[in-house]
Order: sequence, then structure tokens, then C-alpha cells
Amino acid sequence: MDSNEELPTFPLNPKSILSLVFAVLTLLTFCTGWLPIPLTGVICFPSSFLLGILALTYGTVSLRQIRQRNESGHPMAWTGIIIGGFVFVCVLCMLIAIISIFIYSPDIIPLPSFIQDPQI
Repeated sequence: MDSNEELPTFPLNPKSILSLVFAVLTLLTFCTGWLPIPLTGVICFPSSFLLGILALTYGTVSLRQIRQRNESGHPMAWTGIIIGGFVFVCVLCMLIAIISIFIYSPDIIPLPSFIQDPQI
């Protein structure tokens, strides 16, 4: 191979870039939700759930397009799929745990009196 020869370059799939960006944002919002600042969990966990779904979706769509169009961007698409899927499963497990606590042992969490005995 001659040193003057250029290697063939394949175009980069834009959806794989979006998948990577959404994956990074997913991790940032998920980790920010654990900070001991009031209401960060209420804001960050649902947004990380939605960003994780976006990263997962764009990653799978970009993998299909990469295969069909002979483009590059496999690592970025797989990063979006793995991080998006991981955070999606984590938030889903947290939601199931919270719901099961309220269903099976509601006395563990003290509720204010206006929620316990609503006066209509």
C-alpha cells in the first residue's frame, strides 16, 4: 500500500451522532437526579427516562441505516443503545420499587394528614 493512497471513507450517519448526544445527556440527567438538591430527582429522572428512550430509538434506527447505506457510526449507535437501554431499565426498576412500596407497605412512608384523610 502506497503512502499516498487514501483510505476509503464512509459518510457518518447523523442519527448515530444524535444517539450518542442523547446518551450523554441521559447519563448527565440520571446522575444529576441523585444529587441532594430538592426536586432534582423529580425533574431529572423523568427527563433521563425520555432521553434514554430517544438514545435507544435513534441508535437502533441508525444501525439499520448504517447497514443499508454502508455508512459509519457503529460505535456511536451502540453507545446510545447501551446507555439508553441501561438508564431506561434503571428508571423502570425505580418506578416499580416505588409503586410496590406504596402498595405492599404504605405505613413505611408517613403521609401528611390531608392525604390520609381527605375532607371533601
